[in-house]
Amino acid sequence: MIVWVRLPTLKVHFYHREVLTSLGNLIGRTIKLDYHTINQQRRKFARLAVEIDMTKHLVPRIFLDDHWQKVEYENLLTVCFECGKVGHSSGGCSTVHPATTGDQLANVGGPVPAKQATVEEATPAGFGPWMLVSKKAGDFLGIR
Repeated sequence: MIVWVRLPTLKVHFYHREVLTSLGNLIGRTIKLDYHTINQQRRKFARLAVEIDMTKHLVPRIFLDDHWQKVEYENLLTVCFECGKVGHSSGGCSTVHPATTGDQLANVGGPVPAKQATVEEATPAGFGPWMLVSKKAGDFLGIR
């Protein structure tokens, strides 16, 4: 499934095509970068289209540049905040909490110095309603 994700308050030195693609690949597989993100016309959040694996939990945040970077998902209707998967709610969750499989590391390179980025291990506390956002016309014009 392809979804638009946002990286709110991402530091400006990460706004490079190669870096954003690497970050998107930590979440899933980067498909497309938003025009306004690439041209640095919107600095409230970086926006990219990512193909996610529906059999795995969503990535709630990424450890980047010595802090946790939140990952927000646009227009997902049903997400379980117990297991982090799309397609059912917490009340209908029959999944045992996913086992941690260790950190997934990636070098985030490009025009800025290479850094380590880590996907958070799956924990119930890592998921929540803050991960979901609705796309609004004002978001693209910088109006709220």
